[in-house]
Amino acid sequence: MVLEVVLVAFVATQLCYFVANCGLLALFLRRPMNRVDERTLGTVLERAEKRRDGETRTEIERGPGPDCRLPADLRRRVHVFVPLVGEQWDALESTLASLAAQSYPASSLTVHVVYEPRDRTALELEGAIEPRRPPGLEIETVAVDGETNAVGAMAGDDSSRDERDGQDRGSWLAPTGVPPATAAMLAAAYEDDGRGVAGDDLVTVIDADTWLPVDALELAVAGLEEYDIVQAKRSVRNVDFGILPLLESTAAAVRSDLLPTSSSGPYAIQETGYVTEARVLEDVARWHRERDEGGALPLGLAASRRGYDLGVLDRFVLEGCPPGLEAWFERKRSSSRELYRRVAAHGWTAIDDVRCWSGRLLLQSIALVSVVGVPAAALVAWPTLTGSGAESWSVPLSLQLLVGFNVVLWGYYSVRAYRAAWRAYPFRNRLHRLAYSLLSNPFTQALYAMASAAPIALAAVDLATGGDSSPTEPTEPTASPESTDGSGGRG
Repeated sequence: MVLEVVLVAFVATQLCYFVANCGLLALFLRRPMNRVDERTLGTVLERAEKRRDGETRTEIERGPGPDCRLPADLRRRVHVFVPLVGEQWDALESTLASLAAQSYPASSLTVHVVYEPRDRTALELEGAIEPRRPPGLEIETVAVDGETNAVGAMAGDDSSRDERDGQDRGSWLAPTGVPPATAAMLAAAYEDDGRGVAGDDLVTVIDADTWLPVDALELAVAGLEEYDIVQAKRSVRNVDFGILPLLESTAAAVRSDLLPTSSSGPYAIQETGYVTEARVLEDVARWHRERDEGGALPLGLAASRRGYDLGVLDRFVLEGCPPGLEAWFERKRSSSRELYRRVAAHGWTAIDDVRCWSGRLLLQSIALVSVVGVPAAALVAWPTLTGSGAESWSVPLSLQLLVGFNVVLWGYYSVRAYRAAWRAYPFRNRLHRLAYSLLSNPFTQALYAMASAAPIALAAVDLATGGDSSPTEPTEPTASPESTDGSGGRG
């Protein structure tokens, strides 16, 4: 009886693996048509050179980082919004240092640190930031009071902002359950007159524990000459803090290879690491106020329906991952719950679901199947490989071909994961990369997928039972659904 149950479980899970692997293979084999990298920068520079047509070359601005290759007429003010949650002083310091070391001039950056006054006062925040302030980097603080009410001040200045205007512009985020700091952060970005964010200024959002590649902003600004929104890839920075961050870094890096390869969408904008013009965010907010139909669509889907196109930056923004099991579990559960809420949201179509979320849903389905599939495969493989009980465990040819296909796809996925992780993380040396690769191997990744199944399953239960609906980390802002006749993107 046990033998039959194991064999049925093995065959069923292998069939599930086959379906999921075919879907992932189709996604991995897509040719990216919207990649933003050095070739994009070269195209932009060549076009700018032709426009200048013999004019005097602009002197390159010198700074702490490498020289910026963008000419002065292509450099725009970039507003970087950083939510400060809890005691993240050390994390904030490294993030500010990462911004100051960018090849993009620090004089063109304005960092808005968002905090809740119940956690600290403006003077306390100023005293904590000032010793960590990199030279030449402009830093402002934004105090958050409530879900959609942002009150900002320069570091050390308690002057109030126009509260009514902030509520009007930021209220379109309220239906999503976005944390107050993030909602107020984006609302502040829309307050062009109050925050000094002009329509053609650029806006980006990063967490307080974030490291940016040195040319990330430079390439993103160049990418905005071709696309309306540029989304960076993401992985984990604190891989030396424990096995969970290390394994998550590989999983997050390979997930980035599943970002949209077409600029037209529908696409999903991640909660951090995207760069766009303030006018794009303002246009979506205005559209929401005019077409409030009671539903909620993610900002990415709304932007794609408005005609805005997406470019994927071929650089990895590295963020922190909780090294402790409990905190990691809650974050994984929260992000999965938010994903399922997006899929179940009103205003979506089946094709939108498939095109936006197929990659993450396929990976999560593999994690769920692995809870049964990995033990069943081990029980079948051991007597088959050792020759014990060979007659009882004989496997038909068709099943052998099925298993062989899944093993080959598993190997291909592992290669893609290694390549993505090696591109994402700045290893100290070859020995460091070797140690990383030995610890994050296909077998430990399979065990990690099994461990991820628990928070994924509980997230589905939360959604079905109406459980905790307040995500513990920033999520993508939303807008109300609309017809597809709007315009606002590049002609």
